[in-house]
Amino acid sequence: MVSDSVVALVLNISREIPKVVVESEEATKTEEENNKKAEKVVHALLVSLFGDVKFGENGKLVISVDGNVAHLDKQSGNVESENEGLKERVRVAFQRIQNDVKPIPLSVS
Repeated sequence: MVSDSVVALVLNISREIPKVVVESEEATKTEEENNKKAEKVVHALLVSLFGDVKFGENGKLVISVDGNVAHLDKQSGNVESENEGLKERVRVAFQRIQNDVKPIPLSVS
């Protein structure tokens, strides 16, 4: 009787292992989907604030406002522009959007 219980337990464990692997793959997919959604939201909010926002080279965004152009690096948040006012507006707006879209994670890992 005890051996039957042990065999049943072992068989149930072997059935559950593939499910755990599938869930971890799904978690990776959902994380990738969340990152894509976050990038779309960031782009949409920048368009609503500045109007003409295009994807440039090396993953940078090109923002044009009244003939002034700013280049925003999405990874680092650095902004390059000849117009200091536009540069500061884009930098502050991007920081605030990033803080809203991707808040500080609760778990430190």
